[in-house]
Amino acid sequence: MQRLALGKEAAQHAITTLIQNMEYASSDPQHHRLMHRRSRSATNNVAPCVTPAACRKDLSELVELAKQHYLMDRERGYTDPLYVAEELGQLKSAEFSDCVACARELEAWAAKERERLWKAIPDWFRLR
Repeated sequence: MQRLALGKEAAQHAITTLIQNMEYASSDPQHHRLMHRRSRSATNNVAPCVTPAACRKDLSELVELAKQHYLMDRERGYTDPLYVAEELGQLKSAEFSDCVACARELEAWAAKERERLWKAIPDWFRLR
């Protein structure tokens, strides 16, 4: 029971940290420029972001929505950090986004976060 309680608490904390990481990325212009330098070098077919200020604003609005949806509306049962990471990665779909580079970068960020979270689960529940 203790391991279950500790694991569930760690999972909830992971959701908060996930959204904080997304918020940091959305508010840091330096991070935005570095992110797209990487994006250009990794995929030649995706144009770089040409509207960094607008994209930061969009991402900031998405962070606020994520805070409301995943942190404030806890009665809905959003306690799975893997689900939340997947959902965050799809908030700015490349199909419908004005900036494909930023949408793809958000998807890549979410995939990396999901991988990090998967690796952390055994520690949350004290299984190692």
